[in-house]
Amino acid sequence: MEIKTDAIVLQTLDYKDNDKLLTLFSPSMGKFTAGIKGVKKTTAKLAFSAQPFCFAEYVLAEKNGRYTVTSAYLHESFFELRTDVLRFYAACAAAEVCRGILYENESYESLFIAFIECLKTLCMTEENEAETLISFLLVALREIGYPIDLGYLEECEGDIGEKLWFDFADGRFGPFERCQAGERASLSTYHVLRKCDGLLFDEGKIEGGRKRALRLLKVYLAEKTELKFDNLGEFIRLYDGE
Repeated sequence: MEIKTDAIVLQTLDYKDNDKLLTLFSPSMGKFTAGIKGVKKTTAKLAFSAQPFCFAEYVLAEKNGRYTVTSAYLHESFFELRTDVLRFYAACAAAEVCRGILYENESYESLFIAFIECLKTLCMTEENEAETLISFLLVALREIGYPIDLGYLEECEGDIGEKLWFDFADGRFGPFERCQAGERASLSTYHVLRKCDGLLFDEGKIEGGRKRALRLLKVYLAEKTELKFDNLGEFIRLYDGE
């Protein structure tokens, strides 16, 4: 049976002498593995389709639940990511999250669009890398049913103070003085998250918050999924754009 689907490469693994196994993300098929033959040869016509972050229409042959790529038509290579180590690791972190949270034969149209937009922003604009990744992570958390509640500012009258806490059980911020469970969070973390989610924020209170926001999201993701996110951790280590 032949299947056509738009998909993006999340990961590649060498297989045999000249073949590879691709982890693909399709908006209609979710995450799945497909073999592709002969792409390590210098003359391979489909070599482009076995590169990380390749976005293409893939034509697949399916047999007994296994997929083999028979042809592909390129939409975007996102090659520019390979020229900037920080933006490359941001893209790797987003792909790592996708690999961790996606399932096969599930529809993920909104997350797929968010992932493509994340890569486009990293490649084609000068937007802050950390904020671009944070925006994607907030979408990913909503997709798996663990959204960050950023409505605390609207619930309060007047100044919300300088100290907040974050409840990892409920995924929400609250006043530090009434903290019953959770951990202390900075006001800058809160405002960075609101900015990246398209909400009202205070520009004067985001300094130093991007790295803190990434650390909070990494811990929250790890707690909810019971997975490690090494690429996300490496991006946080490398990032120094405050």
